[in-house]
Amino acid sequence: MTSQRPRWVAAATLAGLLVLSACGSDGDSGSLADATPSATASASKDADGFTAEEREVIDAVERYQDAILLRGTKSVEATLDGLTTDELFDRMVPQMKAATEDKGLQFIGTYTLEPEVVTISGDSAELHACLDSSRSALVERGQKEAGVGAIPGGLADMKYGLVKVDGVWLVNDPLKESATC
Repeated sequence: MTSQRPRWVAAATLAGLLVLSACGSDGDSGSLADATPSATASASKDADGFTAEEREVIDAVERYQDAILLRGTKSVEATLDGLTTDELFDRMVPQMKAATEDKGLQFIGTYTLEPEVVTISGDSAELHACLDSSRSALVERGQKEAGVGAIPGGLADMKYGLVKVDGVWLVNDPLKESATC
């Protein structure tokens, strides 16, 4: 009889990593509490219905998720550099390294991010989106396909907090709200 412990540990690791990629405070900063979606009657929108400024917020979150889920064997420190606030970077990099790189693991596959609502108030923004990482998996470093022992991704209803620093949107508070979208 083979032990189920490696699969359980692997599943727990992936769940933890998905939470880490979405790690944020569970407290509401309140900075966007009274804000409304930033779309205005005079703002032109793209094909998806977002303004140029809203698209900048979405693009910043996509770069952040790319840095985590599409980094392959690159270090999380190198891929996250310049995409998050210093506070989030300092908290997240050691946790992600310990959970992946130090254990000889990496993500493979793809994900989709479906933006739902973007709210901008001055230099703060919030994006509500569905993160679908069900086509990704956590595998041993160097593997190209998800096989035995791979930990599949899943769905997450996400709320990303961002701040604009020197004209660049940085993720500062990614929070997984639920495991479904």
